[in-house]
Amino acid sequence: MAKCMIKGCNKFTRFKKTKERYCTMHMARIKRHGHSGLQKNFHKLEKLPHPGVDDFIRRNCKKLLDEEIARELIKKGFKKANQWVVRYRRRKLGIKKYLYGEVKKHKAWIRTQAIKKYGNKCELCGFNLIVESHHILPKNKGGLHEIDNLMVLCSNCHALITRKYLSLKSRKDIPSLQRKIVKLYKSSYSYFG
Repeated sequence: MAKCMIKGCNKFTRFKKTKERYCTMHMARIKRHGHSGLQKNFHKLEKLPHPGVDDFIRRNCKKLLDEEIARELIKKGFKKANQWVVRYRRRKLGIKKYLYGEVKKHKAWIRTQAIKKYGNKCELCGFNLIVESHHILPKNKGGLHEIDNLMVLCSNCHALITRKYLSLKSRKDIPSLQRKIVKLYKSSYSYFG
């Protein structure tokens, strides 16, 4: 086997008969950085000292947004702090984004709140194996992504509403739709029975 061409490296290339001049470690560095040496500079967002800043981010991330944390760090004397640097450090620490008030904008959180409020079964037919959330007033028509604009449906009822077999304009229409669904199911069962 041929030895690696990098000065001071005693490793061999990957194969006995090869045109490669570098070991696997140095080949990976060349592919990643364009040179065989270790990366000398930190990431461009690594502008803050870690120990004090990381502790500050951990303590305040649940009550402050990234911009607010950056402002506080600037007040403490870290002049290179900004929203992007704080966001980068928060992600490196493994702290999730949806803490503070942003959690209420997250789709999964609103969906779970709608299921807690309206129950975990379809509001039209009562099916409870798999449920989905449906916007009563669609978002493209100005409907908000809020709990009051959502209803819990099974995939069959959801398909009936989205394909406009059933029309729904507000939560007040749900009882009339329940009667229509019952009639629809009874007519399909009588067809098979």
